[in-house]
Amino acid sequence: MEAHGEKKTVLRVEHISKTYTGVKALKDVSMEIAEGEIVALCGENGAGKSTLVKYIAGLHDADPGGSMTYLGEACHFKNALEAKRAGICLVFQEISLMTDLTIAENICIGMYPKNRFGLVDYKKMNEMAAECLKKLDFKENPQKLVGELSLAKQQLVEIAKALAYHPRLLILDEPTSSLTDKEKNALFDNIRRLKEEGVAVIYISHRMDEVFEISDKIIVLRDGELVGDLKTRESTVDDVVNLMIGRTLGGFFYKSTAQRAGDVVMQVNHLSLDGIFHDISFEVAKGEILGLYGLVGAGRSEIVETIFGARKATSGSIRINDKLVTINSTVDAVRAGIALVPENRKTQGLILEASCKENLNLTVLDSLKKGGVVDEACAETNYQTYQKKMSINSPGSWQLCGNLSGGNQQKIVIAKWLLKEPQVLILDEPTKGIDVASKSEIHKLIAEIAGAGMAVIVISSEMPEIMGISNRILTIAEGEITGELTGDDITEENIMRSISMQKSRTMPA
Repeated sequence: MEAHGEKKTVLRVEHISKTYTGVKALKDVSMEIAEGEIVALCGENGAGKSTLVKYIAGLHDADPGGSMTYLGEACHFKNALEAKRAGICLVFQEISLMTDLTIAENICIGMYPKNRFGLVDYKKMNEMAAECLKKLDFKENPQKLVGELSLAKQQLVEIAKALAYHPRLLILDEPTSSLTDKEKNALFDNIRRLKEEGVAVIYISHRMDEVFEISDKIIVLRDGELVGDLKTRESTVDDVVNLMIGRTLGGFFYKSTAQRAGDVVMQVNHLSLDGIFHDISFEVAKGEILGLYGLVGAGRSEIVETIFGARKATSGSIRINDKLVTINSTVDAVRAGIALVPENRKTQGLILEASCKENLNLTVLDSLKKGGVVDEACAETNYQTYQKKMSINSPGSWQLCGNLSGGNQQKIVIAKWLLKEPQVLILDEPTKGIDVASKSEIHKLIAEIAGAGMAVIVISSEMPEIMGISNRILTIAEGEITGELTGDDITEENIMRSISMQKSRTMPA
């Protein structure tokens, strides 16, 4: 193994290019990583990050002319399993678990321990899984089915699955996109432990605070080319952002300037769902951005899903513009003027195989029909209007949503609901898996929506985001509202203190 300064080089890739049907996804990229080094790989969506790590992990071939050296030897992995057995493990942002298997079965898949009869030793398998979960401070029964876990908990199982292979090079693609700060901190502690053991880590993230907290070096890609190789401690966020997008951002967060004036749009009164959340009461006003913050499992998503009719409340009531509404389904919620941009846009918010125009017009199809046939001219006009208004980057209305970047997919989901002109817009993790430039655009869009008079509710696991865009924050813990913060009281210390408390008071009905 070659020396890399005082440490040995684990991986070196040289002159790597990758072409897809005439499009250069990577252009002559060279980089290296040493043992015990954490390298952050940054770039906008489409910059080539995923293509590069998929090549390293044996999922893609590269164009002729490049080379890869791993642990001092030239290599070319034929598939992901070959790379994994060599000690290179890639954890995708997208969940790839088998939901009908247990946590332990997923973690140990491909290396199930056997007893003397050649059968799976379930006791040992559960012990192996429990050890991996313990490293992540993830308290869950290894025998629980993965399908019963939240998206955030499934992400932790994905990471535990990689750790079970005792990697020499661990590649993490947006590993904290579904995690709260507590879970992220546990993950970072484990990454630092791996670093001390000499494991090399490639960390892909759009979150600049994480990049600067965890990495030793930052590699920046733009349009498939390597445009920056920086020492983290000698760099700033502006340095990285400027390299990523070729310009600086005026600001990362935008906040609605509308002031609460008693113009309440929605009141939630004593809403409960047995075993999930209890006695939830709050209100949101016209032009206000109300943030909901809590640890995963606190009940944040379940609360808004119940308001939206995706779950059936045990008790409680909802009023829109002081009128009592009955919500037994999502159809009832939409008719009442409530819209929800879900956490997982790909499975819950879009039809990826359908076009931009088709997705954007989903909420108004009935009004577009003439004689049972959709008026395509009106549908096209709707798309063109919102494409310009929201700067949706697509070659045309015909483009399949599955081929758009994460940021543009999210704009389509938001536009779909804005076209319906709701009274209340709820956004669950609106910038999850979105690059820094698109994230800033989404923040600005949310502020503009609220500024135009709509009531907005935002859920985010990113504390800087929830603090940066919210006029008011409700903290949630164990299915209850534990606090309300406004103005100068919105600080990290107050938020963490509040989510650590039991319910301290009843919110006004």
